[in-house]
Amino acid sequence: MRLWFFVGSYYLKYCLIILSALELFFIGIDSLQYADKFPDAANLILLFFIYDGLYALNYTLPISLLLGLVLFYIAFIRSNQYSALLAIGYSIKQILKPMLGINLFFIILFIALNATPFVYMQEKAEAIIYKDNSSNISENLLVKYNDDYVYFGKINPLLQSAQNIKIFTLKNNELSAVAQASHATFERKYWVLHNATTATLPTPLSLGKQGLRLENNALLKTLRGFHPKVLDTIYQNKPAVSITDALRSLRVLYRQHGDTNKVRGFLYVAILMPFFVPLTAILIARYTPNLARYENLALLSLKFIILSLLLWGLFFALGKFSIAGLFYPELGVALPFALLCVIALRHYHKLDMRL
Repeated sequence: MRLWFFVGSYYLKYCLIILSALELFFIGIDSLQYADKFPDAANLILLFFIYDGLYALNYTLPISLLLGLVLFYIAFIRSNQYSALLAIGYSIKQILKPMLGINLFFIILFIALNATPFVYMQEKAEAIIYKDNSSNISENLLVKYNDDYVYFGKINPLLQSAQNIKIFTLKNNELSAVAQASHATFERKYWVLHNATTATLPTPLSLGKQGLRLENNALLKTLRGFHPKVLDTIYQNKPAVSITDALRSLRVLYRQHGDTNKVRGFLYVAILMPFFVPLTAILIARYTPNLARYENLALLSLKFIILSLLLWGLFFALGKFSIAGLFYPELGVALPFALLCVIALRHYHKLDMRL
């Protein structure tokens, strides 16, 4: 327990220093980009900084965990604390375990946050800058949901509202009803059409039978479970999508026999990719010398930093390519991750063999 506290506290200190520096750098760059578009209200500017900082965690957290590990090993080797811990009987695995535990804690917490609206921080930050929310609006979408064909003139997934919505309902492959409204909102798992007009057609059409029936409804609830973010996931090029919304989209696409490659890519990236951090940490621990005289520490730290950035960049790029449809997600994300797992586990098994 003492080892966990001793090693963990030092490791967390380095991680927090790097995370704070990267967060400030990220927010600073974005502030320069949007400096001429900031709102006049101070509370909105503060909200922008908060949203932008939370969005930056997608990039800064994994890098901070890895670079903090590099700094920890270099500092401990230079001060001979690492060789002292090994000399009194602690193994390399025992020294590494507190850092792996911290990594897993933050990664599981990060994945859990990715199942919540946390992933939409970039959209919220841009909504403050672009007050009309135009960056979030999609136009002229025609989609199929169960037995309905739905047309959206404009839809804003962030505000969960739509304009000029029309719903065409089929029965036995024949048009049976058309509902339309100039405005609709998504409330409690339903789309609610305001001042809706519904035209019901008789099926089958027969001469002399009842004709077209028109109804006006102040509120019309329909399309149960058709979440706005499902559309954002499927039709936008680079949306931010939570794990929950991606699973909803996957369920809808399976029902409609649609292409699920993009959504599967989202899920692999959100769930699997963060675990490259502890796997890379094992590789770093495997090639860390016991004493300072065994290696040039400046060159060694550069090698570890390059390794961390290369692996992060590789998985990030493969994830983007898989989401864009250039690779199957299983080949673009799952297979490289499985290879990294095999390599890291083999190195973990050999950690204490070099003592």
